[in-house]
Amino acid sequence: MMKTISFLLVAILIGTSKNFANPASHDNDQSSTIIQSLQTPPGDTIIVPVAIRNSFMTMYPNASRVVWYRYTPFETTLEPGVWYYTMDTSDYYVSFNWDDADYIAWYDNGSWIRSTQRIDNTELPDVVSRVISSEYPGYVITDVDFERDNKQNLYEVKLVKGNQKWNLHLTPAGAIVKKKSSTLNTATAGTDMMTDFQTRYPNASGVTWYSYYPDERVEVLPSDWDYNMDASDYEVRFTADGSDYVAYYDNGKWIRSETLTYSQKNLPSTVNQAITRDFAGYSIKDVDREDNINQVLYEVELQKGTDKCKIHYTADGSVVKKKCKVDGVKTKSKS
Repeated sequence: MMKTISFLLVAILIGTSKNFANPASHDNDQSSTIIQSLQTPPGDTIIVPVAIRNSFMTMYPNASRVVWYRYTPFETTLEPGVWYYTMDTSDYYVSFNWDDADYIAWYDNGSWIRSTQRIDNTELPDVVSRVISSEYPGYVITDVDFERDNKQNLYEVKLVKGNQKWNLHLTPAGAIVKKKSSTLNTATAGTDMMTDFQTRYPNASGVTWYSYYPDERVEVLPSDWDYNMDASDYEVRFTADGSDYVAYYDNGKWIRSETLTYSQKNLPSTVNQAITRDFAGYSIKDVDREDNINQVLYEVELQKGTDKCKIHYTADGSVVKKKCKVDGVKTKSKS
């Protein structure tokens, strides 16, 4: 039997890591912690049970940037086998940083049920990368998560090629245990969107507009750029300057563009100079460009032997983010 659930699409922010340092400061009831909501009207509160708080602190004692939310799923039809089938608005999830990585953990009926860690495709085991390349040639990896629950560890990998998308779940040994495909439907964008696009990319070719295919809301935080995107929005695929792009329009407004393939020859000379200066002996494995309303970033993957780095550069060659694994040691920094 299938289950249909309808929810509000607004998650409620209820705290940070500071809130857990001294729970008694929030109330005198040791069965729960009441925290003032930061995204709801004054006076609205959320109760965070002590059992959940203690479970989280035991599992992730040094977590930072902790933000708790009331679980607010989306309207969908679920099979009983889906891991969040039993979750409802009495449950919680939390985003945080642990060991220099970004996580989300979910709590159902007071118990931890799952955590996911956002990772780079360069962190996939070689056997997993080989399986993806062999089984899905020509597809581009757009997103990777490492998932952990009481039963198993899995890599969730999202792929795209043309108007086709795949969501794969693989074991660390490279076995595909679950896969789901989707196809983008072509659409006709409004005049304002088309005018904006032509202004941004006057030399674009192979332009095709699609209805946006939203990710499952369980995977998207309110702070993510795509949180408000839904099936009424648009994405447009095109080629410009020898690179393949996708741009996104939310409520008729451009919000970001990113490359699916990027020509290395288009890297700014300042970025190439920074790579040559700081990463002598490394080879460039992959390059992408990301544009949003705030900045343009160039994401460069570098490798020398078993050492790997992923760097985000601004156009002037400044490093915004850097993640490396050198001699087996992981490091991560931001400007």
